[in-house]
Amino acid sequence: MFNFSKDNVENTTDHLAKKSDQAIEEIAAQVKSTANDLLDAVNDTADNTQDKAKALIHTLKANIDRLTSEENAAALASNLSAKAGRVKDQVQREVSDTYHTIKDKTADTVQEHPLGTVLVAAGVGLLIGYLLGAKRRE
Repeated sequence: MFNFSKDNVENTTDHLAKKSDQAIEEIAAQVKSTANDLLDAVNDTADNTQDKAKALIHTLKANIDRLTSEENAAALASNLSAKAGRVKDQVQREVSDTYHTIKDKTADTVQEHPLGTVLVAAGVGLLIGYLLGAKRRE
């Protein structure tokens, strides 16, 4: 059934050693092939990433140039000037409206309470006169 003779064992051992060497060589070739494929993929990805980065940098430079151009700066200044003019007009309208409101309320108060208004005006006049007179004496 089993032949354990020296020649048979040596032949079987040699045969197994050759098969092991062949298997190791096949595995090594597959590992080398896979490593080369991986290296190619990494290089392709790196090249692609570098190309994308260059494109983004180019776009960024173009945007910076566009935003800092004299024409754009002039347009921006004009836009800011127009907005400042609108704000100025709005403030003037509000101040004018407030002035007219206070003027109307004052006129109403004088018409409703003429004696009280005269007394308050006289009191304010005396206070201002006293303060100015005190400064002149110093």
